[in-house]
Amino acid sequence: MDLTITSKLVIPSNELQWRFSRSSGPGGQNVNKIESQVEISFNIHKSKSLNSFNKNLLLKKLNNK
Repeated sequence: MDLTITSKLVIPSNELQWRFSRSSGPGGQNVNKIESQVEISFNIHKSKSLNSFNKNLLLKKLNNK
């Protein structure tokens, strides 16, 4: 599934890594049975969908994270 950021920027699914796991904390009967937590990773440096300006902008904004 591609990730649509704007009408002009779409990150293709092959640039995204999905990871599913069991969510921690309260959640009822299925909390320890269902992998309901989703984590999506994206490598800015290797992306072919972003130009160098957008890569630098994102890296600057994410510098302290």
